[in-house]
Amino acid sequence: MSATLAARAGTLAKADLDKIFAPALVVGEQNAGLPVRPLFAREGARLQLRGYVFESIDFEPVRGYAGKPINMLVAIDPAGRFLDVRVLDHHEPLFRSAAGTALLSEFAHQYKGLTVNHSIEIFGPKSPGSRDETSARLHGVAAGTVTVKAMDLSIMESAMSVARAHLDAAETGVSKLVAQGSAPGRSARRVERHTAMSWSELVDKRLVQSIRLTRGQIEQSFAGTRAAGSDKLAASAPNDAAIEFQVALVSIPQIGRNLLDPAGWRQLSANLRRASQALLVTEQGPLTGMAYESQRAQAAVPFVLRQGGRELGLRLMAYDKGLSVPGYPQELKAHFLLIDSATPLDAAAPFDLSFRLTRRYGQFSGQVAQADFPLRYQLPDAARWMASSYESPWVANWRQRSVEIGILCLGLAVLTVALARQKWLSATQGRLQGFRVGYLLFTLGFIGWYAQGQLTIVNMTASLESLAAGRDLGFLLADPITVILWGFVAVTLLVWGRGTFCGWLCPFGALQELISLVAQRVGFRPRRLRTALDAQLKWVKYAVLATVMLTVFAAPPLAESAVEVEPFKTAISSYFQRDWPYVAWALVCLALGVMVYRGYCRYICPLGAALAATDVLRRWAWIPRREQCGTPCQSCRHRCEYQAIAPAGKVDYSECFQCLDCVGIHQDVERCLPLIQQRRDGQRVIKLAREAAT
Repeated sequence: MSATLAARAGTLAKADLDKIFAPALVVGEQNAGLPVRPLFAREGARLQLRGYVFESIDFEPVRGYAGKPINMLVAIDPAGRFLDVRVLDHHEPLFRSAAGTALLSEFAHQYKGLTVNHSIEIFGPKSPGSRDETSARLHGVAAGTVTVKAMDLSIMESAMSVARAHLDAAETGVSKLVAQGSAPGRSARRVERHTAMSWSELVDKRLVQSIRLTRGQIEQSFAGTRAAGSDKLAASAPNDAAIEFQVALVSIPQIGRNLLDPAGWRQLSANLRRASQALLVTEQGPLTGMAYESQRAQAAVPFVLRQGGRELGLRLMAYDKGLSVPGYPQELKAHFLLIDSATPLDAAAPFDLSFRLTRRYGQFSGQVAQADFPLRYQLPDAARWMASSYESPWVANWRQRSVEIGILCLGLAVLTVALARQKWLSATQGRLQGFRVGYLLFTLGFIGWYAQGQLTIVNMTASLESLAAGRDLGFLLADPITVILWGFVAVTLLVWGRGTFCGWLCPFGALQELISLVAQRVGFRPRRLRTALDAQLKWVKYAVLATVMLTVFAAPPLAESAVEVEPFKTAISSYFQRDWPYVAWALVCLALGVMVYRGYCRYICPLGAALAATDVLRRWAWIPRREQCGTPCQSCRHRCEYQAIAPAGKVDYSECFQCLDCVGIHQDVERCLPLIQQRRDGQRVIKLAREAAT
């Protein structure tokens, strides 16, 4: 883990802040209800407000490439202008060193002087950058596209949350931003357009939905319990209304901005997280107030929310603002419920909210009986109301990289057709060699160095850590190239095994092979190890994989160092622009590939080991075999650079890189011994052997 300040995410103490801002500014006490501290300047004996300081992780814990939030210190003035932005804590694998963290800090420093209203675009690391009153062009960080976009989203969204809650909208223009949504060009902003509606209109359009309970219904629910008969009026007036609940998805701007006054909406927005929703629950009737309180337990949240068969986490939000919608019944009692981001609510899908009523009985009211009354809520015309409420940041990333996505998909389609027609592709050595070299150049140049599509063990460790922490895998969507490649690899593992990725789509593997081909052209041929030694060394990569995975659960801080056994980030993602130990290791791995063909891939790579371990899922043995393979013919085995063919002729698909050389030999009358014998002896029939997939 790298950090510019000795602080844990979300727990920066006042003493730490004093060291940062003194003597120019005085840090005040944290605001009630929000993790924000005011900043003051001394003017004589008085203190003048100069701004607010907070940590981004407390408002927008946006996860970066490593699947963990990047935490930043953000200070804004009363006009919504950034006074300072600093990196506090991050786990990004490409920037773990002091030099790497310095690059992120340099990127963050560019926000100083900008405002929450600015439209920001991020360009390449060599971009000179520019800014005016409304927009800014910032230079990015080489190979850190996902990282800096996560930083940008976290900085701007957290600042917007604080601005909504604290700044003077009339002076800053925040009111305009809130009304119109994002600043131009920031498609990931929470857009809050809405049309005015009265309470009755909200009810008529079923944006507010209700359930009405009578005294008889409530009494019936407690029948058979010792709490039965508590309501003495239930027998004589069973149809009288006892209580009515109204439910609204108040986090949807069309609903929330109609129900809440401006101060209330700002407070709600500041409490929301990007993946959260919020509910407004109101109640009215003779059993509300003190009479109702006496009949239910003093539970923190007397409601149960379920969707898709699972219970979602709820917490009450302290709310002291008003409800301003015209026609709102003033006698209603309101509750505000935030849905835990670890169990997010799909606002477009139906959900059940149960109202948990509790009756106490016994001499000292120490025993209770409970009854649940569910309301099924579904946002009507959800696409209409949600389209203007939020667009996930990953959608914008995919749209911006549509050209790269198109090229990648075309390249994968070409590879699929070529591998499906493997006999045609390998019919001549020249055709196979030409296609293979051309595709490896595409993999290295476009997929790797340009599109940054190097799959890595970090993708797996970050996913495991997120799942273990109860988080989802949504952070992966920030990198469309990686997502598409993983999807393609998942399918091809079932068809051809690990060879499709390791042999054709791994940029570092392509770099090794291309360097080896050049070395062979100048007369340096890789050494072929003894079969027994090769078999033993192939187990090393599984030990490396086990070590990496063990650190994820047993020693998470060590996992960030353990994954550096992969030279991918150095050679592909960073173009060798890293600290010398990383560069030295990458060069050692490439040199190993020159001495022993694809040595790193075969003996060390933990990602290759993980993919090889899935060979049990492969359903087909796609390499053609004959009865003579292995006995007496050894042509394929001796020519297999990966030593993936046993003396008996059986192919070890977990070690096969799908180079198709053996498929070419199988149909070559000059290299395949059975075909040579057929031509020499005039035989017309050669028996084929079918391997069963294992």
